[in-house]
Amino acid sequence: VTALLAAIPDPWRWQAHPEVWFLVVAIVALGWWATRVIGPRVVPVGEPISTPFQRRAFVAATVLLLVSADWPVHDIAEAHLYAVHMVQHMVITFIVPPLFLLAMPAWLARLLVLEGGRGSRILRRLAHPVVAGVLFNALTALTHWSGVVQWSFDSGAFHYSVHLLLFVSALLMWVPVVAPLPEL
Repeated sequence: VTALLAAIPDPWRWQAHPEVWFLVVAIVALGWWATRVIGPRVVPVGEPISTPFQRRAFVAATVLLLVSADWPVHDIAEAHLYAVHMVQHMVITFIVPPLFLLAMPAWLARLLVLEGGRGSRILRRLAHPVVAGVLFNALTALTHWSGVVQWSFDSGAFHYSVHLLLFVSALLMWVPVVAPLPEL
């Protein structure tokens, strides 16, 4: 029994999650680059590049993503308490995506969507309320099916991919509700 207990990782022992750090650093770097380099080039003089509310939403989304995906929440969620795992999923699907969308200035959304291009058409189809709702709910159901949960438990790369898929499908689901562009 002692050997079995020794094999269980201690959730309070710090564990590195470099994939989470890389993602958060990339998000912060892209946000900085968009508002400090691109924004001044495309936003007319006198108009704000981003509002104080958008900056606060960006910081809140980034901090919540880091807290929910890093130690100790991630380790407790994956190895000890399924309830914490579900709270983690709710944060990365119901709180962080709309905050990132609320943080996005309209000028940046227009640049990302490639207004009028193929990207715009694909996004509008995928973000249609029915399509996005079905996609998000189907992925949520599929990723919580016992075989997929076991595969996710056994493979860190697959587990990370599941979280990424849930996050992207949640972003699509939230576009009709809080998109920075009314036409989306």
